[in-house]
Amino acid sequence: MDIIILITGLFMIGMGFLVKSSPNLIAGYNTMPKDKKKNVDIEGLSTYMRNSLIIIGLSIIIGYYLFKWIGFTTIANSMILIVTLIGVTIMVINAQRFEHNKNKTKNSKLTYYILGFVIAFVIGLTTYGYIPSKAIIINDTIRFTGMYGFEMNASEIENIEFTDKIPTINLRTNGFSFGVVNKGFFNLEKFGKTRLLIHSDKSPYLIISKVDSGKIIINFRDKIETEKIFNEIKALINK
Repeated sequence: MDIIILITGLFMIGMGFLVKSSPNLIAGYNTMPKDKKKNVDIEGLSTYMRNSLIIIGLSIIIGYYLFKWIGFTTIANSMILIVTLIGVTIMVINAQRFEHNKNKTKNSKLTYYILGFVIAFVIGLTTYGYIPSKAIIINDTIRFTGMYGFEMNASEIENIEFTDKIPTINLRTNGFSFGVVNKGFFNLEKFGKTRLLIHSDKSPYLIISKVDSGKIIINFRDKIETEKIFNEIKALINK
């Protein structure tokens, strides 16, 4: 997680300096006709965008390590989403003051509509990601529901084990990560590319080793639920 935070934070900071040196990268401004560009305080806008992106980048890095240090792991792991969502929203709204075109009101309303849609989409996506997965076993098939759910046959499983500790998550490659919830594909220390359906940072965890050498790690918020699924899958593959 530390690597993801640093990369994201430094990327935001780098984008800030890039926008200042190349203002045409600013969305909205780069598609404006020349006569409307004349009514935009591009010096002020590019400086404001640079400072805002630097602040967002630093807030992600500092906020993560600060909340991690004081023990608020869930907030720490959510810093990218929280800071980016709030920071970009404030930045886009305040950036309107640098435009002095006559039809600014219409453009501003459209911007607010787009922002509203993006915020609603992010909240909806986050809510969906937080919905706990469920394990459904029918005959020899195991199906996990929810975001990044999947289906597999008992014959695909080489081994299943119960553990209190899993390797460190180094990088998310294709998945959902917010707070303690991690779903999808991640790169783990020692394991490499691994499918996760993790709902809590509390043990225990199930590690399913597949015949094709792939690994799946699963746990639920309720320890009893995790134990139940382990016993059901264990009984299935030992038939």
